[in-house]
Amino acid sequence: MAGRKAILTTLALAAMALAACSDKEATTSTSGGEVQTTAEEKIVIDQAGTEVTIPAEVNSIVSGGILPYFHTWYVATNSAKEIVGMHPNSYNAAENSILSKMAPDILKADTSFVQNGEMNVEELMKINPDVFFEIATDEKSIEQARNAGINTVAIKAIDAAAAEPLATFNSWLKLTGEIASTTERADKFIEIGTAVQNEIYEKIDGLSKEQKPNALMMYQLSEQAITVGGKNFFGNQWLNATGANDVAENDVTGRKDVNMEQIYNWNPEIIYLTNFTEIQPEDLYNNTIPGQDWSEVEAVKNKQVYKIPLGIYRWFPPSGDAPLMLKWLASNNQPELFDYDMNAEIKSYYKDFYGYDVTDEEVEQILHPSSDAAKY
Repeated sequence: MAGRKAILTTLALAAMALAACSDKEATTSTSGGEVQTTAEEKIVIDQAGTEVTIPAEVNSIVSGGILPYFHTWYVATNSAKEIVGMHPNSYNAAENSILSKMAPDILKADTSFVQNGEMNVEELMKINPDVFFEIATDEKSIEQARNAGINTVAIKAIDAAAAEPLATFNSWLKLTGEIASTTERADKFIEIGTAVQNEIYEKIDGLSKEQKPNALMMYQLSEQAITVGGKNFFGNQWLNATGANDVAENDVTGRKDVNMEQIYNWNPEIIYLTNFTEIQPEDLYNNTIPGQDWSEVEAVKNKQVYKIPLGIYRWFPPSGDAPLMLKWLASNNQPELFDYDMNAEIKSYYKDFYGYDVTDEEVEQILHPSSDAAKY
């Protein structure tokens, strides 16, 4: 119950903040300070608390190590033509997502500024974006870009309510709306997300721990490493919000590499595989990963390993499809309480929120994403 109140309070505060946003020529208050606008330029406060001067009209952006950000720009602005560069991992997600059909301009983005996993400032300077968005923890890249004269905005990967995905994505939308001078999508997102979460909470609120399945969020999985998410990471919030127990909650904070012995100790009834790993459920069912034996894990024995969908972006981190992620997880975690028709839910959401008509084939691609989406 406490978790529910915390999430709903965060969403309510976010909605109130959005309602306070004013138009392009005004001074707009933010969680970090003020946005000051003139005819030629504006000063924004990024999520690291730094004042950044940018053009009043932003016509080109590059998204770096904050991998989901490129799609945040599209969700906030309904446009991809400004996205002239993105991280190669983001590009793979975009290329294998429905966004490439909704906004084909996304595939024109340059990825050459990231080499061997690191930003190459000389290549970024060649792209010369109006704004470069980088993950706030990559201080080295931020400093290099700013020293090169590139307007750089820091974005926190986890920015709200201890990794609450809806509130985190809304914080990205809010800042983007201030930069692009639009708040319509942000307002609508928080309204829909709050309604869906309330709908789910009404049904799971009285469940005991024993009535919830023990689930594990597998962030990355390969022959080399088993990386799981726990407390203060998005998977923990997703599971708690949709009627499951997070088996890693008491042992892992953030994400952590574990061994098979730990997996056996947890023995999850459900395993979720993110799109940051190329592994598919069949790899666990067929026990094809060298050096790992998954055959006796409960989720594998009962065929309850699920690949998390990829719609406009990967559904595990904050995304514009977060309300759909809530419904999909609730259907898996509590099938006796929820009978969402995900085909119909996806079509309805994409029509209402994005103005896009999704085909049955596209729904299948969303619900069963390719391993290629995880590649660098």
